[in-house]
Amino acid sequence: MDIHLFNEIKRNIAFALKEDQVKQDLTSKSCFSELMQASGKLILKERAVLAGLIFLPLICEAVDPEIELNILKEEGERAESDDLLATMRGSINSLMALERVALNFLQHATGIATTVASYVFAVQGKCDILDTRKTMPGHRLLQKYAVRIGGGKNHRLHLSDQILIKDNHLQHLKKTCENPIQESIERAKAIYPKKQIQIEVADLKEFRQALKVAPDKILLDNMPILDVKKAVDLGAKKVYLEASGGIDLTNVRSYADTGVDAISIGKLTHSVTSVDMSLEI
Repeated sequence: MDIHLFNEIKRNIAFALKEDQVKQDLTSKSCFSELMQASGKLILKERAVLAGLIFLPLICEAVDPEIELNILKEEGERAESDDLLATMRGSINSLMALERVALNFLQHATGIATTVASYVFAVQGKCDILDTRKTMPGHRLLQKYAVRIGGGKNHRLHLSDQILIKDNHLQHLKKTCENPIQESIERAKAIYPKKQIQIEVADLKEFRQALKVAPDKILLDNMPILDVKKAVDLGAKKVYLEASGGIDLTNVRSYADTGVDAISIGKLTHSVTSVDMSLEI
C-alpha cells in the first residue's frame, strides 16, 4: 500500500472509530462478559469487484490487536453473492465494535471498484475511464484507490497536480482579454512550463481555438457525440482528448467509439452505491 494511502486510511479509521465511540458500546457491554470470545464471517451479498480488504487488518489492529483475521479473497478479485471474504475471531465486544466501521469502508470501496469495472468493461479498451475531484471530503485517496482497483485511472489528485482551465476561469478572463482560451494557455505555459496543461471547451468553435495554442489535453465538456467525433477528426491525435458530462453506462460505449483518449465520470465517486455485505458474528 502506497504510504500516502496508508496514512490517509489510518487517519480515516481512527476518525471513524472515534465517531462511533467503539470503546463505549453500551449494548455489548451490557450483554456480554469482557472475556467472551466469538467468531465472525464477512460475507458478500451480491456480485462485485472487491476493494478495501487490505484495510481490514488496519481496522482490526486499531480496535483490538488480539483479533485473529483470515482474509480469503484477493483485492480486485471478482466475487459472487454469498462468497466468504474473511473470517475473524476474538473478543465478542471487539467484533461487535468494529462491525459497522469495517463494513462502511469495504462496502464503499467495493461499490466504487464495481461501478468502475462496469464502465471499463463497456468501453472494451477503446479509451481510459477516469475519475474526477468530485470525491468525499477527507476520503479522496481511498476513493481514487478504489477506482484503480476497478480498472480505471486517476485524473488529477489535487489542484497542484496539473493545470485545468475551466469555464469559470475563461468567463473571468473575458473581462480583460479578447481571446481567453489563447490567453489562459499562453499564461500557463509561461508560468508553469513543466506542468501539463488541459483546457475545457464547450463546443467546436472553442475546440478549434484551443487546438491552435497546443495545450497538452483538451476536455470536451457536455458535447454531443457527433461534435466529439468531429473534434477527434480535427485533432487527428495532436492532443489528448477527454470527454466528460452526461455520460453513463447507456452511452459510454458510443462516446468511446468516437476515438477519444479518455472519458471522465464524476459519479464514479460522488454518488456511487455501496455493495451489500454482512459481518455475521
